[in-house]
Amino acid sequence: MSTCLWVTLLVTTLETGGWAQTAGSKADLTPAFWQRDPEAGFEDEGLMHCAPTAVSDGLIYLAQHNGMTGLVAGFSHGNQIELIKELAVDFDTDPSVGGTNPDKILTGLQTFASAKGYKLSKLELKTWRGVTAANKKFKIGTKPDIGWVRNAAREEDAIVILNIGWYYKEGDGYTRKGGHWIEVVGDETEESDFIVRNPLLEPARQMKATSVTLTSIDDDLVVTNESGKANMKGYYEADGPGLPHGKTVKPILDAVIVFGLAK
Repeated sequence: MSTCLWVTLLVTTLETGGWAQTAGSKADLTPAFWQRDPEAGFEDEGLMHCAPTAVSDGLIYLAQHNGMTGLVAGFSHGNQIELIKELAVDFDTDPSVGGTNPDKILTGLQTFASAKGYKLSKLELKTWRGVTAANKKFKIGTKPDIGWVRNAAREEDAIVILNIGWYYKEGDGYTRKGGHWIEVVGDETEESDFIVRNPLLEPARQMKATSVTLTSIDDDLVVTNESGKANMKGYYEADGPGLPHGKTVKPILDAVIVFGLAK
């Protein structure tokens, strides 16, 4: 039987609204759910469920850390499966079109928060990708910058998810062929290094392979993506044990979403 691996540091608890507020870091309190878990029965075997899975991990962290009654139904494996399914509906996750784009996550987070009786205390996006008019106010930049990501990773009440584009070498450039969402749960000593949960990895492997390094692209790098030809100079290439990939793939940080919730 596949089970979700939980690592919880029980340091102290404070009674808040009927739930225990659990002390511990993001890494301590964030689950490591596998998006392809056969028990979940996700469409297309969960291949395109990285976004709702990554966000569900973050929501469970917030619920535990802040004692947010009503944000999630519970912390069991079955509870998280249902949470991911709910988020997939809110995000309009569609395996036929490559999963979930940033705009749909922004819209879905607002829908989810409202339905649970919460508000988004923070919702920010940096990406080259377009958003609908309703979400333009949340797009605060085009190029994610490492200092902003690092500061958000250190905020106890903020969730950080990264969209890594898979760029394949073709001729003189690279072509984007899909992408992947992972969650940042901490930062390392080196400014460019982060601790992540990668939902594409099975739980035990997620807990061991956690490191991802962001390296600035300082030279011209012409790519083809959904917007046409683009130069990714000034963006970041992502690599490390927490983001395994094929030798023909250049993983580029396409988007970062930071959000928080409050009553």
